[in-house]
Amino acid sequence: MNQEIRLAQEADLDEILAIFEAGRAYLREQDIVQWRCGNGPSQEKAERDIREGYSYVLIIDGKIAGYTSLVPGDPGPDRFPELTEGTWDERHPQYVAVHSVALAEFTRGQGIATPFLKEMIAQAIDLGYKDIRIDTHPENQIMQKVMVNAGFVRRGTMVIPETPSGTRHTFQIILD
Repeated sequence: MNQEIRLAQEADLDEILAIFEAGRAYLREQDIVQWRCGNGPSQEKAERDIREGYSYVLIIDGKIAGYTSLVPGDPGPDRFPELTEGTWDERHPQYVAVHSVALAEFTRGQGIATPFLKEMIAQAIDLGYKDIRIDTHPENQIMQKVMVNAGFVRRGTMVIPETPSGTRHTFQIILD
């Protein structure tokens, strides 16, 4: 199996949107409300992140197999809300947030999620970040396991008020 990770391009958008829909369907199958009711990844967010150079795709044997974005945690719409339980390790002034981790349906059951997330951690390190953050819905046990297996540590809970069922478990990696 030949794989690589590269910056996403506008030409990838149709495949990225199909991956988002497959992710929504999979979450629905698991009876998890994450990414429903118009929240979660969208065409607009993907287009913005592609323009800004934040989006990455996983390519396996020439096909787009995964998507995520690494969004700098500067003040703005993508800044993580304050935790309602727990605390962030704040020893580094800048962080990067991993958003919208999604894999194509053809990858399911192949153990690709953890290595993909580890590659994105390596990418964040290459970009100079020592504080990497991510979150997921409390019911998304599969993603929580992937995050822990990739080296993330649970930091607490936050609430995204504009999102139905907006409670999220937060995770972080600090590198020194």
